[in-house]
Amino acid sequence: MTTQSLPTTEVAGAPLRTIEPRLIQRSTRVLLVEDEPLTAEVFARSLIRDGHVVDVARDGLQALRRLKERMPSLVVLDMSLPTMSGADVVRELRAAGHTDLPIVVVSGSERRDTKLTAAELWPGAWLCKPIKPRELVAVVRDLTRRHDGSLPDPD
Repeated sequence: MTTQSLPTTEVAGAPLRTIEPRLIQRSTRVLLVEDEPLTAEVFARSLIRDGHVVDVARDGLQALRRLKERMPSLVVLDMSLPTMSGADVVRELRAAGHTDLPIVVVSGSERRDTKLTAAELWPGAWLCKPIKPRELVAVVRDLTRRHDGSLPDPD
């Protein structure tokens, strides 16, 4: 294990305080795509505390730009976003060949409302809002631990 100072993450124009350095076993880069500032801040803080490096995007187009700049290990994605829906972000990612990038959808919508298939979301998870931050962290931790490119195909 190594000690790592976690970077400050900007959410809604205000920087989050840097979390105290702690012993971590992983350094997973997570792209959090959430337009609601308070939700983004709460989720980002929880993921940072769990040892993840978090980049935040506030809309679909910003998410795609961030993905081109630096590919994350996992994406946490809201479906209702300005400029481009979360479903369109998923489709763009998969069409660009990022078929093994885990996506955790956190949404108030049902999956059937987005017309996304299980194959488009695989590997990943669909979490319905409201969700507790610790539940999101547990799903992200599980996906990053299990994802090694050999996950079974979805049903």
